[in-house]
Amino acid sequence: MPVESYADTSFLVSLYRKDDTQDAARNFIARTRLVISFSPLNRIELRNALRNARSFGQITEEDRRVAFCQIENDFDAGLLAHLGVEWTNVIRRADELSEKHAARVGQRPIDLLHVAIALDAGAEMFLSFDNRQRRLAKAAGLKVKP
Repeated sequence: MPVESYADTSFLVSLYRKDDTQDAARNFIARTRLVISFSPLNRIELRNALRNARSFGQITEEDRRVAFCQIENDFDAGLLAHLGVEWTNVIRRADELSEKHAARVGQRPIDLLHVAIALDAGAEMFLSFDNRQRRLAKAAGLKVKP
């Protein structure tokens, strides 16, 4: 079944910790009321990014704990929805994206995987603040926001 939206880590991190794009992320979600499909890749990347932010002194341990609790609350509230991933299909699609787009612009494997997951899930919209990933998602035919 197609999903409304898929977000990369740059967007998700902005929802859960103070940064330059937090207001834009939160305002976009409040305005659109989208449900964000949340893959196993989102889980490890988001949680690791928050742990790293704590390790680098960018947030406090309390901030990290609150963010982890807020993630779970957002599942309960329906803002986030677990997304199962068929990894064989995603890896194949990521390789196809690489073949089509990497020679011109250069692509990171993690970007290829996020866009491939969105495409495989039938997402209509890709949420990101990462310019390279936004270009890839747009080139792959996804609506890119915010």
